[in-house]
Amino acid sequence: MTNIKDSVKISNALISCHDKTGLKYFVSELVKINPNVRIYCSSGTYNELRKAVAAANIVEISEYTGVKEMPAGLVKTLHPKIHSGILADLSDEQQRKYLDESGAVAFDLVVVNLYPFASAAEGKSIEKARTNIDVGGVSLIESVAKNFLRVAVVVSPVDYEKVLEEMKKNNGSCGIDTRIRLAKEATDYLSAYIGNIGGYYNKLTAAAVKKEYKVE
Repeated sequence: MTNIKDSVKISNALISCHDKTGLKYFVSELVKINPNVRIYCSSGTYNELRKAVAAANIVEISEYTGVKEMPAGLVKTLHPKIHSGILADLSDEQQRKYLDESGAVAFDLVVVNLYPFASAAEGKSIEKARTNIDVGGVSLIESVAKNFLRVAVVVSPVDYEKVLEEMKKNNGSCGIDTRIRLAKEATDYLSAYIGNIGGYYNKLTAAAVKKEYKVE
């Protein structure tokens, strides 16, 4: 990747959050900073935010990808138009052509947090723990952390105000120092999340699974 920019203007944001604390404030401020920003959201997040900003600023991911979300929200953001828009090297002519041909936008910011696996796993229900293993969000974090050179990732509401303040000071842009810091926080968050899942599976027994699911 060449021509790395210190500051990247936030023009296209992808938001998919289980914990929606502070999101309405965050997106309303994003729009104040850049009235032309486009915010792409998974269905639950879209329903939370669609009245907080103008219709021109917000797009449901299923409308963007042309693929309906799988029932129970099992598959929402696992799509080439999502991950190519995060991972693309915009200095690479072939990759830019791929985005253009597939109708994919280049995302500058991804805001994502994961299903609450740790709390779900505290009970006795294997099914509750299992269904609270996040797949799409984990993949988003991996993709953005890989491409911190161009894209910022936010995994905690604690960082909303910090990111907004930087954008206000820098004409709607996010600097590489911040992108690196956010990527570190995101990978720490992801590591702890995966570690919790691994710890749970290490203790899981076939006997317990057979009993809960009445395996014959």
